[in-house]
Amino acid sequence: MRTHGKFFWSFAFVAAVMLFLWGPSVAGAQTYEFKISIDTTPNHPRTMGLEIFVKELKEKSGGKLVPTLYHSAQLYKDAHVTKALRMGSVEMAVPGNWVLEGFDTNTSLTMLPMFFGQPGKVTEELIDGPVGEKVNASLERKVRAKALGRWYELGYDNTWTVKKKITKREDLEGLKIRHSGGSIPSARLKALGANAVFIAWPDVPMSLVQGAIDGLCTTAKSAESAKLDEAGLKYGVFTRNFMAYYVPMVGLTFWNKLPKNLQKIMLDVWKANVPKQREIARREQKKGEEYLQRKGVEIWYADDATLAKWRKHIMPIQDELIKDLKHDRGLVKEAMKALGM
Repeated sequence: MRTHGKFFWSFAFVAAVMLFLWGPSVAGAQTYEFKISIDTTPNHPRTMGLEIFVKELKEKSGGKLVPTLYHSAQLYKDAHVTKALRMGSVEMAVPGNWVLEGFDTNTSLTMLPMFFGQPGKVTEELIDGPVGEKVNASLERKVRAKALGRWYELGYDNTWTVKKKITKREDLEGLKIRHSGGSIPSARLKALGANAVFIAWPDVPMSLVQGAIDGLCTTAKSAESAKLDEAGLKYGVFTRNFMAYYVPMVGLTFWNKLPKNLQKIMLDVWKANVPKQREIARREQKKGEEYLQRKGVEIWYADDATLAKWRKHIMPIQDELIKDLKHDRGLVKEAMKALGM
């Protein structure tokens, strides 16, 4: 009996020593699986950028971070993914800033009239700087998520028509122009003299064919992907309505489970990934332009001076929008100062 007792305690002692010695390495080998939800297709700039992010995150973390990318709304549409993120149903999302207005109106800051027609570099520098950091901080509080850093880029929202060629602002008057949703795009079109119409994206081609709308606001890449040339699109004006972005967020429930070293790896990989994604986005937008031009769509690249006049025309609506949407006036002032206004 004593022999068995000695054997038991000897075994227990050895096991305790082994656990003490191996414990840290066993804990360090823990993996963290998580889901990323987006609603764009595999050939979209956001999806293409995230595929690189997923690959590099696995490599840099030594396989400890194991993300799975669900594209094409396999899990959620952008309109619903932020709520899912808050509930913990998905761990990471990168929705468009225009759909986040319902959670934090500051995310639509770059859609205000003061950004209309601005060169891309101007908007990029502002959103990558202190203003963008403050918008991220505001969003983190309201969504209960960690914003990973700088935003992905989609590209310029521009104006396209079926029958009427736009060569001056007055040409838009009375036209029924579809927008992507939200109060700012609608107000901007009305200020330019057009009739603002919201139609779900899948219904746009048929609406063009049937004449329910005279045109729409979207990016060149989106127009190419939907083959809107086959629906009658004939003219485009690079009005640079606003630069569309995607905001990276990780739910706090998952984020707080990660060890500090893995949090840092995720932040570092995202930081390195953003320039790659933006390069992809700009290349894809250019390919979209070239495709449409090959298909006979005539594009007018309005110059900065022309767009400055259009911007001046719509600026009177900005104060009312800021008031209605409850934008942070401090952020607005900071942005206006950066824009030289």
